[in-house]
Parts: sequence; C-alpha cells; structure tokens
Amino acid sequence: MGVEMFHHKEIVKAVRLICQSAAALTEDTDGSEIVNVGSNYLFDTGQTVELVDEGSAAGQYVVSERVELGKLRLDRAVEGEYTVARGAMVRMKPPRLSGLQWVVEGRPEVVPASEGRQFPGIVVELRQMEQPVKEGTNKSYRQQYHYRIYYLHPVEQGEENEAAVAEETGKLFNLLMQDTYLGGTCWYSQVVRVDNRPAEEEQLRRRGVNVRVTAIDLVATRAEMWCP
Repeated sequence: MGVEMFHHKEIVKAVRLICQSAAALTEDTDGSEIVNVGSNYLFDTGQTVELVDEGSAAGQYVVSERVELGKLRLDRAVEGEYTVARGAMVRMKPPRLSGLQWVVEGRPEVVPASEGRQFPGIVVELRQMEQPVKEGTNKSYRQQYHYRIYYLHPVEQGEENEAAVAEETGKLFNLLMQDTYLGGTCWYSQVVRVDNRPAEEEQLRRRGVNVRVTAIDLVATRAEMWCP
C-alpha cells in the first residue's frame, strides 16, 4: 500500500461543511445521546442542531455537553440511525449563514454565467500545499495547506447592502475560526487574510456573473508522520 500523505480531500470536505455550519460524523449513531465528530469546537452547549444523512429524515436536538474533542452529548437519545456511509452530519439549526445556496470546490471560474444561478454561494480553492524543509525530520513533515474561500453575494445597491455583505463575511470568518481543528483534519488552522475586493470579482463580472466577492485566506497545518 502506498503512503497516503496528501490530505486535501478530507480537509476541503471539512471546510465545505464548516461553511454550512456542519461537521461530519466519524462513527454511525448507536441509539445513545452521544454523536462522534472529528472536532466539536463548532458547537456550543444549549445550541439547537439537527442530524441528517442522505437516507434519513432530519432529527432535531439540543447540545447538552461537549465531551473532550470528538463527542457531542445531545439532550436525548438519537432516534433512528445516521451512518457515515450515507454522509451523516450534525449542523446548526438554523445555520449561521442562513441564506447560503451552495458550496463547491474549485476555482471561481467554475461558477456558470447563468441568470438562474442563486446566490449567495461559496467556492473553496486549494491555492498551495507546502512542506517546509527546515521544519521536517527523517520521520515527519510539517504540511501547510493554503485555501482561498470566495463568498459570492448577489449585487444590490446602497450602503445597507455593503453593511449586510460585511456582516455575512464576518459570520463566515467566525465559523472558520471557531473550529481551528477543521473537523479533526488538522492540528491547527487560521484565517490569515480577508480581501473585500479581490481581482476575481472583476473577472466574474466580465463573464456576466454579477456578484460581490469577498475572499478569505485560510491556512491549515498538519504534522504528518512518515513511516515507510
């Protein structure tokens, strides 16, 4: 079996879920009041959440306790079964970004120039992954994954709209900073930059996608062991 050391797939999945105020379950539910997640930092005691997967109706609960790093104790036993194989997740109800329509991975140009496209939406792009030579050993590497998260807002005129865009950007910023473990996929992450007028906004408008764009730069860090 080859060495699995490129972890973009699992990190970007966690980032996309965080943008949707959610975290993936790491184990199937077992009928108890405990659900297992990679990191529980996204949620607060007393918060209303829902469990959902591709094959079950959503169930609504209240977080009664965060247990260590990877467990949430709910206010009652989970009814039904939510499985990892069906993409089970726990998410805030309502989500922090309540008007969010979609979250995709790629580059901003993946957004089609269609009048029927609903906004706001989010595009998550991996800009760079690096393993600094001076921070590695013969048994480990320090990895840094650099992401840019584009938040695409519908265009409206006026000062009130600009204030609304700033408020929603702040909510996304807070979501990304609340769980610095990114659902257990890294040992530290941090937002390092917010760009209110990225060049991608003008590029999208030239293609006929009439949106306001803000961009958030996120760095996720892992300490990866190498065992040949």
